Amino acid sequence: MENALKKFPGGLPTLEQIRESNKGSDLPLETAWIWGPDDEIGRINLLTPERVREAKTKELLDGDVVSLNWPLNLPKKPSFGRQAAKLTLKQTTPDTEMSQDDLIDMNTQSGSQWDGFRHVGHLKNKFFYNGLQPSDLRTDTRCGIQAISNHGIVGRGVLLDYYSWKKQRGEEYDPFTSHEIHLDELLQVARQQRVTFEPGDILIIRSGYISKYHEIERRNPAKLEELGSASPRLAGVAPTEEIKTWLHDSYFSAVAGDAPAWETWPPAKDFLHQYLLALWGMPIGEMFDLEALAEQCKRKKRWSFFFMSTPLNIPGGVSSLANALAVQ
Repeated sequence: MENALKKFPGGLPTLEQIRESNKGSDLPLETAWIWGPDDEIGRINLLTPERVREAKTKELLDGDVVSLNWPLNLPKKPSFGRQAAKLTLKQTTPDTEMSQDDLIDMNTQSGSQWDGFRHVGHLKNKFFYNGLQPSDLRTDTRCGIQAISNHGIVGRGVLLDYYSWKKQRGEEYDPFTSHEIHLDELLQVARQQRVTFEPGDILIIRSGYISKYHEIERRNPAKLEELGSASPRLAGVAPTEEIKTWLHDSYFSAVAGDAPAWETWPPAKDFLHQYLLALWGMPIGEMFDLEALAEQCKRKKRWSFFFMSTPLNIPGGVSSLANALAVQ
C-alpha cells in the first residue's frame, strides 16, 4: 500500500488517473503497477490484516462453511482442450492393501482454479505482470502463484447471483453460449441483493455454467463431449469499457466465477484477462462451484461472506487449484 500511496498521495488512483500518469511512456495506458517494482501479488496487497480482521468480524457470524471446489475430476472433458484430471490409487506396499497413495496427473486449470499472473500477458506488448518477460518464465519464479499462496486470499467475498436474477426476470439463457454479462445488469443484481462493494472485496459472479453442466449430465451426458471443445462458447463478463473502469476503480482484490473463462468467450472485441492479470495484478478464479453458496446466501438473505483460499505453493506456477471456502 505504501508504494501506491507514494505515487498517488490522494488515494488509490482511478483508471482515468492511471491513463493520465502513463502518457508519454512505452506502457499501455491502463498499466497499474502501483505496488512497487518488486511486487508479485498485485491487488492481493489490498488484503491487509486490517481488512481481514474487519471481514472476519462482520461476515463470519454463524460459522456455516461452504466449499467452492468442484470435484477434481470435473468437468470430465475440460474446455480449451485441457487435460482432465487422472486419478490413480497406488498401493504403497506389495504385501498389503492397507496402505495407499493417490497419484494425480492434471492440468491445474482443468477445474476449480485460479489464473495466476503467468497465465496471460499483455498480448501487444508481450510482457506479464510488473514487466515480467516471456524469457523470464523458465529462468526464475517471479510472479509465480507461490507469491499469492504465501500471502493467501482471505477477506470479504461478495456473490452476485446473475444466473438466478435472469431466471427471475424470465430471461433465461444458455451458459454454453457467448452470452454477455453487462455492467448495468451486475449493478441491478447488486441492488436487488442489497450488496455494496468495498476495496479489497473478492467479487464472485454466478453465470450458471456448473448448474447447466449438471443438468446436461443428467439429461444428455453424451453432449458433455461436445462441451469440452478447444474453441468453446461460454457466457461471461462482457469486455466493455464500462466493465473495465468499474473493475479497476472498485479495487477488487480478485474476481472469480463458475465459468471456465470468467469473461464471455470468445471475446467479441477486447480481452479482459490481459488487463486483470498483466496490467492490474488481479487473480481470476474460474469454475468455482457456487451452487451451495448461492442457496445458502438466498436462505440467509446475505450475499457477502468471509472468504478463504490457499493456492498451491508452486514456485513459478502459472495457476492453482482453488482451495476456496466461504464462511457466513
